[in-house]
Amino acid sequence: MAHSFKTKSGKSAFGVFSEPQTAGDYLYDKKAKTTFCLANKCIPSRKVNSEGNLLLLNRANRLKYYACQNFFNKANLNVNLISKLDLTDVPVIADFSGNVVPTTITQSAIPYLEYNIDPNGILFGNTICGVNNYVSFMVYNSSYQTTNPRHINNL
Repeated sequence: MAHSFKTKSGKSAFGVFSEPQTAGDYLYDKKAKTTFCLANKCIPSRKVNSEGNLLLLNRANRLKYYACQNFFNKANLNVNLISKLDLTDVPVIADFSGNVVPTTITQSAIPYLEYNIDPNGILFGNTICGVNNYVSFMVYNSSYQTTNPRHINNL
């Protein structure tokens, strides 16, 4: 008996990685910068007379104000392949004896009796509303560079 319903591809849950910037995108970005930005400072001009120029203005604004950010969907299931957690200055684990951060972990100790995970509630929250706070610490993880990618020991 044939199924009368369509199967879903899973793209909405897993997400799709964007390809690296093509030559056309590079030239379009360069055109947006030269059209709407001054030579030394990028202060976008506000004059547009067509939809194409409006799209260029939007791209120039995005390139100016969000140049260092990498946009990726943190809700996709495959986000751990391109991101990492930046937990600099975030207390992850503390010792119950005096809330000492950072603390050394001894293997002979019972972890949940001697250590407090996320003592300030920054990562997982102290209430049910802050369960996924750790997502705000996700940053883009650039791909690794290797001199000889054909050899397994270089990974």
